[in-house]
Parts: sequence; structure tokens; C-alpha cells
Amino acid sequence: MEDDDYNTGGLMDEPEGYLPPTPPPTQQVYTLRTGKAITLHLVGASPTEAHVLWNGAKIISDYFEDDPTRVKGKTILELGAAAGLPCLTASVLGAQRAVMTDYPDIDLVQNMQKNIDECDATFEPVGHIASTIVAKGFIWGADPTTLLAEIPEGGFDVLILADLLFRHKEHPDLVKTIRECLKKTRSAKAYVFFTSYRPWKRELDMKFFDIAREDGFLVEQVEERKLEKPLFENDPGDLDVQKTVRGFVSPRTSPHSVLVPSTNIQPHIHKHRMSSTPHLDALNRDGFVLIKSLFSAEQVSHLQTIASHATQLARSGQWPHIRTFGKQFPPWPSTPGEKGIWGVQHLMNPSLPGADEFAKVYFSEEILGVVRELLGCRDVDLVMELFNMLVRPEEDFELRWHRDDIPATATADEEMARLKEPAFHAQYNFALYEDASLILVPGSHLRARTDTERTASPFEKNVPGQIVVTLEPGDVAFYNNNILHRGAYDSTKERMTLHGSVGHVKGSTLRARNVLQHGVGEWVQKCDLGKLDGYERERAEAMRERLVKMGSGEEVGYSLDG
Repeated sequence: MEDDDYNTGGLMDEPEGYLPPTPPPTQQVYTLRTGKAITLHLVGASPTEAHVLWNGAKIISDYFEDDPTRVKGKTILELGAAAGLPCLTASVLGAQRAVMTDYPDIDLVQNMQKNIDECDATFEPVGHIASTIVAKGFIWGADPTTLLAEIPEGGFDVLILADLLFRHKEHPDLVKTIRECLKKTRSAKAYVFFTSYRPWKRELDMKFFDIAREDGFLVEQVEERKLEKPLFENDPGDLDVQKTVRGFVSPRTSPHSVLVPSTNIQPHIHKHRMSSTPHLDALNRDGFVLIKSLFSAEQVSHLQTIASHATQLARSGQWPHIRTFGKQFPPWPSTPGEKGIWGVQHLMNPSLPGADEFAKVYFSEEILGVVRELLGCRDVDLVMELFNMLVRPEEDFELRWHRDDIPATATADEEMARLKEPAFHAQYNFALYEDASLILVPGSHLRARTDTERTASPFEKNVPGQIVVTLEPGDVAFYNNNILHRGAYDSTKERMTLHGSVGHVKGSTLRARNVLQHGVGEWVQKCDLGKLDGYERERAEAMRERLVKMGSGEEVGYSLDG
């Protein structure tokens, strides 16, 4: 039966020449700036488009040559590598280890290995590139264990995605692979370079970055280069779009944050209803979390100079937005008075010298990355709130025990009713000098005051269980504003502590009074965001607009008196 042709007489045989022959393999040469050439072999045909040396691969390789420190000494993973040019370039520039991947087809993997071997024979010392790069088959979104096994524990420093975004259905899997393979530090980056070869689908290409942002990544454009001619001549659509290569970098959020899925998560800071992270666990349990060295010594030194000037203006009566000695809550007078001030208000008001530098801090990923972690939300949920500064008074000064939004006259039931409400914001102190002013009772954000706390003097120095939160320069403490706390200001020690809060869109009614009682609405539309870069500026502008919307038509009083 195996030899039976079913008596068709060859009727079903395909005539000679019916199918076009498979295109033969090709090769291209890419010349580095040193003059050394990399010969790249390409498969003759590929359903994954691996038979083309894409413009994105060339420009990202050139981008690495612009600054070799982007890859030197780092671990590299390239997705959809085809010929693997960026990976080879990174290895020549001194990458520590590189994994070159494409679809797990034997021809593709063998072709990648051929390029590795020939490049290795071309560049000295012979053997270096072959020992640096490994070729593997990999499907986007699959278990990356075999990839991660090639490097030290912790993930890759650099991911390369060159001209992959035209596969729109694969965007979620690409982002998943980036999340699972990229090292959990801010220095780790995914480089995404591409051209919209089909200009009418450019918006679909860009949807990739929406998914990346929702998954907790920043997106910043770092390159845009128009080539002399398009890769595919005579293709339809806008010719300028076809000739333009755009490059984006997507680092993770704050190195202190853990990516938390945001779907259907309600921002209850004090309840264990979100995915657990060490910082969130501490905030839920204790009512505060101290993050060490969130800002570098260099950043702190720069801010000390700016903060000192703002403080001098406020103390001399040249800045009217202040917190005056002896008065704990707004509204405050606009002149310092005989005993001076203990705070400078409205750091982002464009009339204050240095406001643009303070805005950089407030809208920085260092701060907002932690905020997203603690609120379990996305950038699109964040609302601009307050940014002020707490400073050394001329005389020792103490604030009374309080919760920011619950009056001391509240009954236990009233306290608990408010404490059970979602917080809908994150509040923090960022120290520019050593600061031991914040005193609080850990865990008191979860319960009503005890009888001892309720009957204690407002300035009681030794409430049971209290602790002093000590900050070093660059440290940031996030805390629930309704934890039982007070401040004790030492006039003999310099203090400049940036005091901010960031809100969540769902807290508009709840947060309106706490925010707008400070008079932010008078200047917020004029806030200078021009010195913010790329996506950070877009995010900041959106946060500001949400604040404006929150305050539209609101008539608010003051949360507390005194």
C-alpha cells in the first residue's frame, strides 16, 4: 500500500515550477565606527520576518556605540534577534554576557550561532564573543527560566527589542517577558527601537507603550533618526514615517518598588487587600515605612542649596506662604512674626525661586514609584497634591498629638468610621538634613485612641509605645496621615525636610479639604513643568489636571483648628 498511487496516474502531482523556489540565504555587512565589519547571515525566508536586517537593529547598535557604557559590563537579552546585530555589537563593546533569542526554529537558531561564530573569528581576542553570547530559541511570554539560567541571579541589565512592535497581538507577551527578565533595579533598561513601516498602523504600534506603562514601566523617548530612504521602497503610506526610526527606553519603576498588578485593586493603604510588598506590609502593619537613601548624596546636596535659599526668603518675609511659630494648622499669617517660622509652603509655586527643581523631585520616579506601590495603582490614577518644607524654628517648638483629618474631639466610633475609609493618598517626609522630629505610635492608624491617649496632654512627651522616626539625608518616610503623631522641632539643629502628598483619583471628595485648604488652587495652573523630561512631564501635567478637576467648585474649610 505504501507504493500505491491510487491509480491517479500522477494527476495530483504539482507541475514543475508551480511553487516558487525558496529564496536563498543572504548576507549583509555592518561596519562599526572603528572600521571593523560584522558580516551578518540572514535566512532566505522566515514567517517571523527574520530574513530582513531591520533598521531598528542598525540604529540601536549605533546608539550603543554612542555610549558603550550602556552595555559594557552588563548582561544582555535580545528578543526577536534574527541576525542578532545589536547583541553582537554589545558583545564587541564589552558586554559581560549576552543571550540572543528568536523563535525556536532550528534554521533560525543555527543562523544566529553562525553569526556568533563568524563574528568571534573576526574580532580579537578570538574566543571572547563565542564565550560571551549564547543563541537560544524562545517564544515571547513563555517561562524564561532557561534564559535566566545563563546569567547571575537577578535578571538582565539590558533587554533589546529591535523592530518587533508591528506584531500587535504579541505586545502583552513582550511586556510580560520584559517584566520577568529585566533586573529589578532602576538602572536596568529595555531598549525598544522601531519604525512604523505601515504608517497607517502607527497608533497600534504605540499601544505597546500603554501596556508597558500599565505594567509599571516608565517610557522615555531617547532617539529619533530619519534615514535617507525607507527600508522597503515603493511601499504605500507616509514616506517620512517609513524613514524614521524611533528609540525608547523603559526602565522599571523605583528600585524600591515591586510591580503590583493594578486591575480591580482599591487603594486601601491600611488594609491587606493588595499584593504584598515589603514596603506595603510595613505601612499596613505599622502605619509608616522608612526607605533609606531613596535619593543620592549628590541629589541631596543640590536640593540643600535650593531649599536654603527658599528658607531665607521665607524667614525674611520675602515669601508669604509660610507656617508660623506657635500655630499648627492652616490658615497661617503671611508674615513670620517675632518668633519666625517652622515651614515653607507651596514649593512648586512658580513665583518661588527653585520651584522647577522642587517639581522635579515631586514628580520624580523615585517618589512616584513608591507611591504606586503603596497605593497599588497606575500613573493614570495619580493626583497632584501638596509639596511643602518643614524647617528649623528660631525657638524649640512642638506640635500636639493629632491625626491629620480626625479632630481630637472625635469619639472612638467616629475615629474608627474614618480609619476604615480608604486613605486614597500617600504622604511622606524627605529629609535633606538629619531629622528626628517625627514622633508616632506604630499601629495606631488601625484603632481608636486608648483611654490613656485620649486623656493625655496634647503635648505629652511619653505616650506608651511612641517612637522617634530618625531620617538621614536622602531618606524618605511614608506614613498614614491618620496615625497618631506629633512633631518636636529642635532650634539648634538644621532642618529642611520636604513634606509631600500624592493622591488617587478615587479620593477626590475625601481629599479635597486636606489639599485645597492650603490654597494650592491659586497657582497650580501656572506650575512650571517645562524642565521635566518626556513622559515625566506628560504624567505631571495629567496629575495637575486631575487636581484642578478635583477642586472645581469646591468650597472647603479647614480640617483642624489651632
